[in-house]
This record gives sequence, structure tokens and C-alpha cells, in this order.
Amino acid sequence: MEPQMILTIVLAVIACVVVGIVYYRLVTKERSGQQHAGAVNAAPGDDTPYSDRGANGAFLRRLRTAAARRDVAMLVTDPAKTPFAALIVGPHGVTAVYAVDYDGTIYGGSDEEWVQMKDGVRRTFENPLRAAETARRALRETINQGNFRPFMIDARVVMTAPKAELAIPRGVSYYTPKTFAAYVQDSPDLANDRRVDQEALKAFLQEHFC
Repeated sequence: MEPQMILTIVLAVIACVVVGIVYYRLVTKERSGQQHAGAVNAAPGDDTPYSDRGANGAFLRRLRTAAARRDVAMLVTDPAKTPFAALIVGPHGVTAVYAVDYDGTIYGGSDEEWVQMKDGVRRTFENPLRAAETARRALRETINQGNFRPFMIDARVVMTAPKAELAIPRGVSYYTPKTFAAYVQDSPDLANDRRVDQEALKAFLQEHFC
């Protein structure tokens, strides 16, 4: 095949991909507008999303039971020291739990902000997946000061409000209290033995984050 013909085919494929992406974004934006039709934006100073105040507490109690059954430690953190609600410590390392207790209808995806719709009012908040990743990096930097053996440090987002309606695509990685409890009890991730000094690690985390 002639080089010129190959170049023409490559350019045609790229053009098709670009058109597809543009079309997808336009359709997604239109659907989003339809979903939020009739809603009003929150007034300045009243733009903090509504929370189910008891959701995180109920979730943490459920998580503690799951952690005990899996024989891993669960540390409840100080919210002044980290945005994570809890840290799971086991032979694998650390799994940080980013709990979101917003109720209403939650629209989320890969965008920088997610949307909460409640009582006809639209409020936005930072994409929790991005927020959790930022917090995970900060957590890792602090843990690296402890001179531990290398181990896994990951973060999981849990939408804890039981009455929230989650309009989130399947490809987005998040959990509900039920699915995360199942993850802690059954996932092979937590069985990956990295020879962590768990007692020293727990003491370090309690000192810095609890």
C-alpha cells in the first residue's frame, strides 16, 4: 500500500474518532440539561450540598463489622487531619475510604464537578474520585516518611446516603455501603501479603490521621 494512501486512511480514522467524541459530548450535555430542566442553581452562600447526617456513622458501623470478619484493622480518622473517613489496614497495606453522604439525586462521571439535585435546587461539588485521589497522594507522602516496606495505598469512594439516587455510569468506580462491605470481606486485593508491619503502620496512622 502506498504511503500516501496509508496517511489518508489514518487521517480519516482520526477524523471519525474526533467527530464521535464531539457528538458524544453534545448528546451528554443535552441529556444533562434535560435531567436538570426546571431546576434552579443554589443561591450564593447556600451552595453546600445537603447531607444525610447519619449516613457516614451507619456506614462506618457496618464497615467495622466487615473489617472484623476479614481480620483487618479499621481506623476512624480525624476529619481535621484527612478527608478520608476511615483507613483499612491489613497485610496488603492501606485502603483509604472516602465517604460521601450527600442525598437527593447525584449525577456524576468524569467531569471536574458532580451535581446534586434536591427539592428542585441544583448544587455542585468536587468530583469525589478526583478528591479521593488527591487525598491518597497526600496520604502516601506522609506514609513514605515512616520508612515502611513498599505496599499498596489505594482509595475507594463510597456513596453512603441510603436514600440517594445515583445517576452515575457503570464505568465509574464507586461503592455503596453494601458493595464496599462485600469488597472488604471478599476481595483478593486485601489478601495480597506485602509483609507489612501492621502494628507499626497502625500506630503511625493513628498518630498522624486519627
